[in-house]
Amino acid sequence: MVVVWDLASASYPVYAFPGPRATWEALLGLIRDEELAGSVLLTLQRALTGLGIACLIGLPWGWAAGTWKPVAELTESWAQLLMAIPPIVVVVVGVLWLGPTAGVVLLVVALVTLPLLVTTLRDAVANVDPDLLEMARLFQFGLWGTVRRVIVPAVVPPVLSAVTIALGQSIRLTVMAELLSTATGMGAEVQQARTNLETADVFALSAVMAALTLALELLLLKPLRRRLERYR
Repeated sequence: MVVVWDLASASYPVYAFPGPRATWEALLGLIRDEELAGSVLLTLQRALTGLGIACLIGLPWGWAAGTWKPVAELTESWAQLLMAIPPIVVVVVGVLWLGPTAGVVLLVVALVTLPLLVTTLRDAVANVDPDLLEMARLFQFGLWGTVRRVIVPAVVPPVLSAVTIALGQSIRLTVMAELLSTATGMGAEVQQARTNLETADVFALSAVMAALTLALELLLLKPLRRRLERYR
């Protein structure tokens, strides 16, 4: 892929399509400026905060919708509505409501990732094996025992997969919202590079975003999945 990238970029000027060497040099330049680390940490903090808000709202909502049918019927249209709204619309409305602040970023991340978490947990809870639930009732596990030994092991794998997807979405959404609404974070770095036609910097920042998402997957989510699989 790197060879193909290098060959394809040879026919274009650096400001239009930078190659691997120009991207690498731009990345080193960003690191030397000592501003990259602060922007990465700020973007990561906003992404995780927005995802945390979505989890605090979405997981109880999804659990209730999967457990009680009236809750699912009353709230399904809201989840579908949130899923249908384009993120850019949320950014525009958020700027009108909150101004160009970090609150817009949190609003976008929370609202866009929320329906994924809700629908995944709702379906996982609703589709728990009824034979296992019947067995738990016959052996008198009780409510807490049924939740701990039957329901949680059944719903954790799909929910963790949804969280993995939502984490990648959160970083991309954070950068997009920062680009449109704030003057800080990696989104602001991308906006500055775009304004100055420093396309190599845009490519370098994109590589940093991809590496950040991969690092979170390998260092945080994958070990957590392995541990939960042993528990299951």
